[in-house]
Amino acid sequence: MNGNHASEEEKNTAVTGIVLAGGASRRMGTNKALLPVGDKRSIEHAVAGLKPICSRVIISSNDEDAYAFLGLDIVPDRYPQLGPMSGIHAGLSASESRWNVVAACDMPFLDAAVIAALVQIAEAAERREPGLEAVIPVAAGREQPLLAVYRRDVRHGLERRLQKRELRLTDWILGLRKEIVDEARLAELTGHQPERLLFNMNRPEDYSEACRWIGPSDRQLGDG
Repeated sequence: MNGNHASEEEKNTAVTGIVLAGGASRRMGTNKALLPVGDKRSIEHAVAGLKPICSRVIISSNDEDAYAFLGLDIVPDRYPQLGPMSGIHAGLSASESRWNVVAACDMPFLDAAVIAALVQIAEAAERREPGLEAVIPVAAGREQPLLAVYRRDVRHGLERRLQKRELRLTDWILGLRKEIVDEARLAELTGHQPERLLFNMNRPEDYSEACRWIGPSDRQLGDG
């Protein structure tokens, strides 16, 4: 694609939020998206963090009944049982936005400030580098592709990988034209520590830690 001219399908400049809720939660032993953390379920915190910034929020999941209470569009995988790349692909395929914020369902401290910062970085970086495809933050020294901003066009490369069963998320993001947002920059932009904002719950001990952290200030943070 010519970087100086957006394709017809990308002319919509509104941002879409995509919550990934298709995982099996094997390590947690129960659906982590529905675990209560403070006054909301985990997935509700993610939605609340996205809504102030995104004109539309969709849920990427094959279990429509589980998330009907959210009142949001729920999109199933086009390539079921192939992990988070399939969920990202489904969400991007359902979106009409150039830029899309992908967030995992198990991030109870997700804040609108970090979403806004990543979107602003994407829009500014695209002016310098029109072919930019992603903005990915770093927490605890690791890139966090499950809380990142992706251009809708990357779904084509995702689909090719899914068809070939090349399912390593880290391999896919290596090939993207991306801007990495380090922890110091993210902290400066949001006023919060990235490791807290990007904390995710995979195991029962992670959930216990999140519940210990939660308090009035955290509920406000989660509300965005």
